[in-house]
Amino acid sequence: MLRRVFEFARSFAVLYIALYLGNVIGFIVPLSVPASIWGLLVLFLGLLTKVIKTEWVNFGASLLIRYMSVLFVPVSMGIVEYADILVTQATSFLLPNIISTILTLVLIGILAEYLFSRRSFVYLRQRMYQKRQGKKII
Repeated sequence: MLRRVFEFARSFAVLYIALYLGNVIGFIVPLSVPASIWGLLVLFLGLLTKVIKTEWVNFGASLLIRYMSVLFVPVSMGIVEYADILVTQATSFLLPNIISTILTLVLIGILAEYLFSRRSFVYLRQRMYQKRQGKKII
Protein backbone atom coordinates (compact mmCIF):
# COMPACT_ATOMS: atom_id res chain seq x y z
CA MET A 1 0.00 0.00 0.00
CA LEU A 2 2.79 2.38 0.92
CA ARG A 3 4.54 1.53 -2.33
CA ARG A 4 1.43 2.51 -4.33
CA VAL A 5 1.21 5.82 -2.51
CA PHE A 6 4.87 6.50 -3.27
CA GLU A 7 4.38 5.63 -6.97
CA PHE A 8 1.34 7.89 -7.09
CA ALA A 9 3.16 10.81 -5.46
CA ARG A 10 6.29 10.34 -7.58
CA SER A 11 4.42 10.15 -10.88
CA PHE A 12 2.31 13.22 -10.15
CA ALA A 13 5.37 15.10 -8.92
CA VAL A 14 7.21 14.37 -12.18
CA LEU A 15 4.17 15.34 -14.25
CA TYR A 16 3.71 18.53 -12.24
CA ILE A 17 7.39 19.46 -12.57
CA ALA A 18 7.14 18.99 -16.35
CA LEU A 19 4.04 21.21 -16.38
CA TYR A 20 5.77 23.82 -14.21
CA LEU A 21 8.80 23.85 -16.53
CA GLY A 22 6.35 24.25 -19.42
CA ASN A 23 4.87 27.30 -17.68
CA VAL A 24 8.34 28.77 -17.23
CA ILE A 25 9.23 28.14 -20.88
CA GLY A 26 5.88 29.58 -21.98
CA PHE A 27 6.60 32.72 -19.97
CA ILE A 28 10.14 33.10 -21.36
CA VAL A 29 9.60 32.16 -25.02
CA PRO A 30 7.54 34.76 -26.91
CA LEU A 31 5.51 32.24 -28.93
CA SER A 32 1.78 31.70 -28.64
CA VAL A 33 2.14 28.06 -27.61
CA PRO A 34 0.20 27.02 -24.49
CA ALA A 35 2.24 26.19 -21.41
CA SER A 36 0.72 22.71 -21.23
CA ILE A 37 2.13 21.94 -24.68
CA TRP A 38 5.56 23.12 -23.55
CA GLY A 39 5.17 20.85 -20.52
CA LEU A 40 4.31 17.90 -22.74
CA LEU A 41 7.37 18.68 -24.84
CA VAL A 42 9.57 18.79 -21.72
CA LEU A 43 8.11 15.46 -20.57
CA PHE A 44 8.60 13.94 -24.03
CA LEU A 45 12.22 15.08 -24.25
CA GLY A 46 12.86 13.83 -20.73
CA LEU A 47 11.45 10.42 -21.59
CA LEU A 48 13.29 10.36 -24.92
CA THR A 49 16.66 11.14 -23.38
CA LYS A 50 15.96 8.75 -20.48
CA VAL A 51 16.36 11.54 -17.92
CA ILE A 52 12.84 10.63 -16.79
CA LYS A 53 12.22 6.91 -16.47
CA THR A 54 8.95 5.51 -17.74
CA GLU A 55 8.26 3.83 -14.41
CA TRP A 56 8.28 7.23 -12.73
CA VAL A 57 5.24 8.51 -14.67
CA ASN A 58 3.47 5.29 -15.65
CA PHE A 59 1.10 5.07 -12.66
CA GLY A 60 -0.05 8.69 -12.72
CA ALA A 61 -0.30 8.88 -16.50
CA SER A 62 -2.35 5.69 -16.73
CA LEU A 63 -4.64 7.00 -14.00
CA LEU A 64 -5.17 10.29 -15.85
CA ILE A 65 -5.76 8.50 -19.15
CA ARG A 66 -8.27 6.17 -17.51
CA TYR A 67 -10.39 9.10 -16.32
CA MET A 68 -9.75 11.45 -19.25
CA SER A 69 -13.34 11.29 -20.50
CA VAL A 70 -14.58 12.57 -17.14
CA LEU A 71 -12.16 15.49 -17.37
CA PHE A 72 -13.69 16.58 -20.69
CA VAL A 73 -17.29 16.70 -19.43
CA PRO A 74 -17.13 20.36 -18.25
CA VAL A 75 -15.68 21.44 -21.59
CA SER A 76 -18.41 19.58 -23.46
CA MET A 77 -21.10 21.22 -21.35
CA GLY A 78 -19.60 24.63 -22.13
CA ILE A 79 -19.76 23.87 -25.85
CA VAL A 80 -23.38 22.72 -25.59
CA GLU A 81 -24.22 25.99 -23.85
CA TYR A 82 -23.07 27.94 -26.91
CA ALA A 83 -24.50 25.57 -29.53
CA ASP A 84 -26.59 28.30 -31.20
CA ILE A 85 -23.48 30.40 -31.87
CA LEU A 86 -21.59 27.36 -33.17
CA VAL A 87 -24.39 26.47 -35.58
CA THR A 88 -24.54 29.99 -37.02
CA GLN A 89 -20.75 30.14 -37.44
CA ALA A 90 -20.31 26.52 -38.59
CA THR A 91 -19.30 27.35 -42.16
CA SER A 92 -16.66 29.84 -41.03
CA PHE A 93 -14.70 27.21 -39.14
CA LEU A 94 -15.71 23.96 -40.85
CA LEU A 95 -15.06 25.00 -44.45
CA PRO A 96 -11.41 26.07 -43.94
CA ASN A 97 -10.73 22.90 -41.94
CA ILE A 98 -12.19 20.66 -44.63
CA ILE A 99 -10.40 22.48 -47.46
CA SER A 100 -7.03 22.48 -45.68
CA THR A 101 -7.39 18.79 -44.82
CA ILE A 102 -8.15 17.88 -48.44
CA LEU A 103 -5.27 20.03 -49.73
CA THR A 104 -2.87 18.47 -47.23
CA LEU A 105 -3.92 14.94 -48.19
CA VAL A 106 -3.57 15.68 -51.90
CA LEU A 107 -0.16 17.34 -51.54
CA ILE A 108 1.19 14.57 -49.33
CA GLY A 109 -0.13 11.99 -51.78
CA ILE A 110 1.57 13.69 -54.72
CA LEU A 111 4.82 14.06 -52.80
CA ALA A 112 4.74 10.45 -51.59
CA GLU A 113 4.02 9.20 -55.10
CA TYR A 114 7.00 11.15 -56.42
CA LEU A 115 9.36 10.10 -53.64
CA PHE A 116 8.40 6.45 -53.64
CA SER A 117 8.28 6.02 -57.38
CA ARG A 118 10.88 3.58 -58.60
CA ARG A 119 12.19 5.95 -61.25
CA SER A 120 13.14 8.73 -58.86
CA PHE A 121 15.15 6.38 -56.63
CA VAL A 122 16.86 4.77 -59.61
CA TYR A 123 17.71 8.19 -61.01
CA LEU A 124 19.18 9.38 -57.71
CA ARG A 125 21.14 6.15 -57.31
CA GLN A 126 22.59 6.53 -60.82
CA ARG A 127 23.59 10.13 -60.12
CA MET A 128 25.38 9.13 -56.93
CA TYR A 129 27.16 6.30 -58.75
CA GLN A 130 28.24 8.64 -61.54
CA LYS A 131 29.55 11.17 -59.01
CA ARG A 132 31.63 8.50 -57.33
CA GLN A 133 33.04 7.32 -60.66
CA GLY A 134 33.90 10.86 -61.68
CA LYS A 135 31.76 10.67 -64.80
CA LYS A 136 29.94 13.62 -66.26
CA ILE A 137 26.45 13.92 -64.82
CA ILE A 138 23.71 14.39 -67.36
